[in-house]
Amino acid sequence: MLVAFYLMAPVYQFSGPVKFNGDQLYNPYENIDPSHWKKYNFQVQSKAWLGITDGRKNSNKLIDSTYTALGFDHVTTSDYQKINYYGKEKSSFIPTYEHGYNMFKTHQVCIDAKSVLWTDFILFQTKSMKQWVIDQLKHDCSLVALAHPFLWNGYTINDMKYLTNYSLMEVLSGLFISTEHWDAALTSGQVVWIIGSDDAHDVLHLGEVGRKFTLINSKNTEKKEIINSLLAGKNYGIDYYSSEDTSIIEKATQLGQLAYLMNAELKGDTFSVVFSKKAREFKFIGENGNVLKTVSNAKSAYYVIQPEDPYVRADVNFSYLYNIYLNPVIRYEGEFPKSLKTATIDTTATLRLRIIYFLVILSLVFLYVKWKQRKAVK
Repeated sequence: MLVAFYLMAPVYQFSGPVKFNGDQLYNPYENIDPSHWKKYNFQVQSKAWLGITDGRKNSNKLIDSTYTALGFDHVTTSDYQKINYYGKEKSSFIPTYEHGYNMFKTHQVCIDAKSVLWTDFILFQTKSMKQWVIDQLKHDCSLVALAHPFLWNGYTINDMKYLTNYSLMEVLSGLFISTEHWDAALTSGQVVWIIGSDDAHDVLHLGEVGRKFTLINSKNTEKKEIINSLLAGKNYGIDYYSSEDTSIIEKATQLGQLAYLMNAELKGDTFSVVFSKKAREFKFIGENGNVLKTVSNAKSAYYVIQPEDPYVRADVNFSYLYNIYLNPVIRYEGEFPKSLKTATIDTTATLRLRIIYFLVILSLVFLYVKWKQRKAVK
């Protein structure tokens, strides 16, 4: 079956990078209500598959109680290749799972999933194979997030220039920060918003929980509201440098005292950001991850977006204790920003590859038959 997936995979034709362009600027934080921030975590594993996979120490109740104690509005359990239906009676329930069982950790977080996809490539993956998996996942879930791209180089920087049809990237995950991948995707013209996740495999280890998470601006935790906010980019990621010897009560207090985004306003070509507390440093970052401007020791900062800037995002550091990563303001044309990159199946190249596969298999069968005949003669 695993070999069959390789034989079935089509060959794609990629347009390559198509930069954001246009006279309009999209600000995902337009008209946000600073009292509506909801604290979410989309990646934590529970005991599944008889404890074979990571997360075997975590029960559903333990996960729920831990994150509730830390002040989270919602935690989504993303078991490997399995939708966890714990809490399905709640209106906030979002069926989610982590897709992928390959050697190089090329995984995806499937948010609001209807079913589990078993297609994967266990040994190696070309860009076409990665795109095919993304496209199939997109059929059965509302949001596809590329999981921990930096981990084992599951997604390369070069991949980011070509892959498309995904909405989110797990830029912040456990011990891994994938801002270089994010900027590569944005520079190529991919509309992709950030999420942060603990990806915790042992919630009793306080160094694994409450360290990477997502703040979503939504009036409630109804699934539809949350999904719509994520699609619009009304969220940001937090990387919190917590000490491992902090108690859960202390960590909950600390998390409750973090600065939050009060306003991110776009007036003409001037993008201004205001937080509830003074930051050590603001960095405005643009194409290829270049730092465009820095501002120190302030609650607010602004950047004048230049005509040559396809996007601008802000990284904000608070006293070396935590970083907040805002989604980008991007250029666009039309009614709503969209990626202009394309990835379409090349039917001619796919047919040619399958003919090669057929000839190789036919040759192997022929050689095997000949070997059996010679063995019989001896």
